[in-house]
Amino acid sequence: EIYEVELLDRLIRIKSIIGRGDDYKKIAGVIEEELRKLGLKVNVFDGSVEAKDGIPRPCIVGVLDSGSEKTFGVLTHYDVVDIGGAWRYEPFELTVVEEGGEIRLYGRGAADDKGCIVASIGAIKEMIEKDLEPKWNVALIITPDEEIGGEFGAGYIARNRLVDLDALLVADSSSKSLVVGASGIVHGDIVVKGIQGHAGYIFGTENAVHKAITLLNEMLNFTTIRSQKLSRVKTSECPIPRLWGRFSITKVNTPNQAYNIVPDEVVIGFDMRLIPEENVEDALVELKAFFEMVKYRTGIYDAHLRILRAFPGWMTAEEHPFVRRSHEILEEVTNKSLPITGMLGGNDGGWFKDFKIPIISFGVWDEKSRIHGVDESVSLARIFDLKKFIIKLALSEVEF
Repeated sequence: EIYEVELLDRLIRIKSIIGRGDDYKKIAGVIEEELRKLGLKVNVFDGSVEAKDGIPRPCIVGVLDSGSEKTFGVLTHYDVVDIGGAWRYEPFELTVVEEGGEIRLYGRGAADDKGCIVASIGAIKEMIEKDLEPKWNVALIITPDEEIGGEFGAGYIARNRLVDLDALLVADSSSKSLVVGASGIVHGDIVVKGIQGHAGYIFGTENAVHKAITLLNEMLNFTTIRSQKLSRVKTSECPIPRLWGRFSITKVNTPNQAYNIVPDEVVIGFDMRLIPEENVEDALVELKAFFEMVKYRTGIYDAHLRILRAFPGWMTAEEHPFVRRSHEILEEVTNKSLPITGMLGGNDGGWFKDFKIPIISFGVWDEKSRIHGVDESVSLARIFDLKKFIIKLALSEVEF
């Protein structure tokens, strides 16, 4: 029986869907027990102290103390998105399938990010059992809420400096490159007000949707402004060679339950992506200034912005010694020539931006993984690659 497969099965059976506090506690308990069995120094910090919404958010920090003056962090998350449509396999049980010459493991969270959790714990277990001598202390940081920005997960750990780090691997990305930067994220709503009435007799009403169409037509010009922000960080498999700023309208909702009501409100959700170098506050000021000018140009003043979350991106210079050594090790482990790139999406690495330490990201996803989709899966070989990468990195001395 393979340790990582058995542990992954136990983790996937726990439905740690975003915001389910009881399941957060359950999965955190399993992980804490595993780390204590290995003899790690374990602390559990609860982000609900800051969230104040009654939802437990246990954040686990387990440290393998090698006596080094330097600590290398491995950051993962245990929350998952909901299952969506019909699956071929039971989403909350691990299904092992041999296909295409490889073993694939199916289940929600197999690739994002429970496969990375078991790879990191498996790495610690192997170092202990083989009496290996890491050159770093290794801190496993395993948190909730990454799928909704991580403010009270990894963000809680970072803001309160609950762990000391000299370098960080965010084990939550593709296995097809070494990631040295990720996008920042702003999520929010544009709320447009009107006057409700009967759709059969429209006089005296103000249709909030009609007003929103005019407003949004102008707001779409912001996509061009955002696209002109270019990062130094490269992309892969993308027509634009470097990370760039983005702005997308992603949701439209009215309170209407019937077709014959002129809506008095429409809420339009948006997703804005920041380049890694970008300051969140500066980006918000730019967005708000553009929005106010759109209101002025259209004459639609019954509208306001509502920012729901805003998180920074992160980046490490490609030339940094930690990046260079990590890249060498990764190519040794995978026996592949892998590019150094940035992520179009974001991950929890941004919370540690102010630590002023080198941050990299590597994970277990591949082109078959279907993260966030039905029939999510991970290759067992990718779990072993990440495990070996963590071990070799922990055994390497890197001066910077």
